[in-house]
Amino acid sequence: MTITTISEIDQIVHNLISEFGQEKVGPLLRVSERWTAKRPDADISAWSKAMTLEALSFMEEEEPYWTFVAARIYLQDVYRDQAQKRNTTAEGVYSRFADQIQMLTEKGLYDPRLTIAYTTKELEEIGRLIQPERDQYFTYIGLKMLMDRYVARDFDKTPAELPQERWLVIAMTLMQNESENRLEKIAESYWAMSNLYMTVATPTLSNAGKPYGQLSSCFIDTVDDSLQGIYDSNTDVATLSKYGGGIGVYMGKVRSRGSSIRGFKGASSGVLPWIKQLNNTAVSVDQLGQRQGAVAVYLDVWHKDIFAFLDLKLNNGDERLRAHDIFTGVSLPDVFMEQVDARGEWHLFDPHEVRTVMGFSLEDYYDEKRGAGSFREKYEQCVQNEHLSRETVPAIDIMKRIMRSQLETGVPFMFYRDEVNRRNPNKHEGMIYSSNLC
Repeated sequence: MTITTISEIDQIVHNLISEFGQEKVGPLLRVSERWTAKRPDADISAWSKAMTLEALSFMEEEEPYWTFVAARIYLQDVYRDQAQKRNTTAEGVYSRFADQIQMLTEKGLYDPRLTIAYTTKELEEIGRLIQPERDQYFTYIGLKMLMDRYVARDFDKTPAELPQERWLVIAMTLMQNESENRLEKIAESYWAMSNLYMTVATPTLSNAGKPYGQLSSCFIDTVDDSLQGIYDSNTDVATLSKYGGGIGVYMGKVRSRGSSIRGFKGASSGVLPWIKQLNNTAVSVDQLGQRQGAVAVYLDVWHKDIFAFLDLKLNNGDERLRAHDIFTGVSLPDVFMEQVDARGEWHLFDPHEVRTVMGFSLEDYYDEKRGAGSFREKYEQCVQNEHLSRETVPAIDIMKRIMRSQLETGVPFMFYRDEVNRRNPNKHEGMIYSSNLC
């Protein structure tokens, strides 16, 4: 080993002893001595990786402090890499925050609005808020996840940002439009996040300050019963997924299998092909490699395709009828649960046929009161209309299929639409058809 490598290892070992005590880190020091003796040509990076894994191997219920030992070793590796990139020392990696903001903005890794919203003087003042010692609050897995998934990354996918800079850039992004006490609000937000008293939504953690992405976690989309509407929704889902959003997609308005298209009977292939398309979108649009897209698809329990829908994620059966990478959810009205309890019948309809024959959309109604309301009235009208085709099954059979699917796959989610809409404080904005992954 070079003199520099030996000196760096000695410094890290000294710091570990000072913080945790000779007795606590003794097992790791003995491993380090044997490791360095066997590998005289190894560099500090190889030693850090090996000792990080060794420290983690010592961790157990009675000695949880080893995760912090591993974090300290890994943190020094992070500082060393950034020091080389920034042409400074490991102790000085946090010393040029304003220059770092300017450099990463010019490089295209930060949103230009950061340098527009804040003057150089403000950036220098904000940079003085950084408390490097708060990096030591992380466990190893917390620090590793932050560095692997959320900090700004260079075009070669290596980290271009440090943990405290991520917190501070998030605070700057959220407060950039504040007109009063802006710097004080940034300081307060940074204090809460850097002390790990508060966190933010995953897309905010990942995208704040960067030139792409949005800051919200979850979205809801209602798919229209038309080819244009279906593909428009798929494009929206892809765009939201690309920038870190989780999406709940309501498919209850799409006509069922065997429904008519422009008067031609039996032409529709139902909702399953379009759900498989969403499944492929969730897999393909993977949020710049940070995580796979997340899409939940909801269908009404009175929809004719409900049984095929409930089998979408099963591990057996025809793979052409499966979509393993999306989540499923069932929209349940009160009257269905009453029929389950009474072991009564349940009728399945095609939403397109309901609109054509009845002149209304059944999914647009809900029971305003428990036990009474618009949905059950409209549902009963559909049941009584002899010109409306339906499939009639015991309600308990559908519930059994729901429970079977939940047992095997963990889904479908159960969305109690009447109760949700009764409690909706924004009824003027319309119906809530489904939920999302939040």
